[in-house]
Amino acid sequence: MIKKLSKGFTLIELLATMVIASILASSLITGYRNYNEWLKVNEQILQMVNNLRWARDYCMEANENFYLSIDTDANSYTLKYKAAKDPLIIPDEDSNVYTMPSFVDFTASDVGTDLEFNILGEPTATKTITINTNERTITIVTPTGYIYAHN
Repeated sequence: MIKKLSKGFTLIELLATMVIASILASSLITGYRNYNEWLKVNEQILQMVNNLRWARDYCMEANENFYLSIDTDANSYTLKYKAAKDPLIIPDEDSNVYTMPSFVDFTASDVGTDLEFNILGEPTATKTITINTNERTITIVTPTGYIYAHN
């Protein structure tokens, strides 16, 4: 009786392994791309929240009113203060107008022009800034002036 020893893989086994590996690789690449896009948007949202908090706190300390304007067409927001609505420029920035990158879209923001915060940091109304088709929302709560981002 002669025993036949297998010394390698058959062509079908190699093809099946390659197909399975390619399916797994493509799903990982797609998931990683989606995660990177979410990460970029999240970074911009958190930067906006920090800018709004800084501006609100600065104006509270200076006993001045603070104004926030959202331009949904240009995907930008503007920070102003004092009764004359002077530009409020955050340290290390060149302007009081912040244009969001092309991947960030203010879709259903109800802030409009000049949401006013009084000298105590209290906004005149609860407002929401909706970003990227309801994926993320920044809410400005009245009367506390609390500003936060959520899904």
